Amino acid sequence: MLGSVTIFHSTVVSSPFTVNSVRLDLGLSRLWRQICSFAYTLWLFTFSDLKTVFFPTALPAAHRTLAHFRDCRRPHVLHLANHPRVIWIWLHLLQFCLSNQCLSPEEDASNKPWRPIPSGRITVANARSLRWAMLAVCLSVSAHYGVLAPSVALALGTLAHNELGMDAAWLPRNMCNAVGYAAFNAGATYVAYAGGEHKAMAVAAQVLNALVIVSTIQAQDFQDTEGDRLTGRKTLPIVFPRSSRWAMPVLLAMWSAFLVAYWHAPVVHGAVLSAMGALGGARFVLYDNAAADRKSYRLYNLWLCAVHVTPFIAGR
Repeated sequence: MLGSVTIFHSTVVSSPFTVNSVRLDLGLSRLWRQICSFAYTLWLFTFSDLKTVFFPTALPAAHRTLAHFRDCRRPHVLHLANHPRVIWIWLHLLQFCLSNQCLSPEEDASNKPWRPIPSGRITVANARSLRWAMLAVCLSVSAHYGVLAPSVALALGTLAHNELGMDAAWLPRNMCNAVGYAAFNAGATYVAYAGGEHKAMAVAAQVLNALVIVSTIQAQDFQDTEGDRLTGRKTLPIVFPRSSRWAMPVLLAMWSAFLVAYWHAPVVHGAVLSAMGALGGARFVLYDNAAADRKSYRLYNLWLCAVHVTPFIAGR
């Protein structure tokens, strides 16, 4: 009896169907882990730029979506302005980050060693192949949603900023950043204004946002002066170390006052915008080290988010 049980048990265990099922489960589990690891690698490429590009660009879009939800007169706009917009922003951000980080692994090893290339999660060659594959993905997605022109502008701006080396000097660097932000804003807001509603306001907002960026985006460079010196960049904090700091509170205060007046912003929003600009600008003058500059830059990005939503809150 015991022998028959043993034979039966061994027969069940050695069944080809059972063995194949175990192999399939192991294969699927391994595949899932690889997919999750790859997705996490892509996320790491964009992580440090979420606060600088993704959220400042997505916030005005979210505000318009809520406005249309309350309005309910254009439900098709509400549907289109939801998740595709967020995906569009992130895909184009990934394209830029891949291009940028392929060219500066030494700088990232010094400033951000957790990024995928210096941490060994992906090779430079594979990241470069992925960068050009993402160009095709971004153009295809943009053509599908009718925002091909901003995507092309972003592709050209990325090429100029990174591969053509225009980020080496502060003026073309700031101009490329302005073009990039304007293209991000144009692509992110296009669907909400596809019907022509407030289109003039959207264009004015994009132009003003670009001017804000070209004159203040050096805020991102104070924290990276060591890495920029290693790569030979001539950013404003390197060329004009003191005057560039003193310019920050002046520029943020002037832009805050102008935008509040131009958009006829509510008093509370105007006060918040001005206070954030004053605090962030003052920190660049009062504190002069990389750790403090990183905190100041976070405040600058909060101020930038407030700048981007100002026209939509004011509804000029």
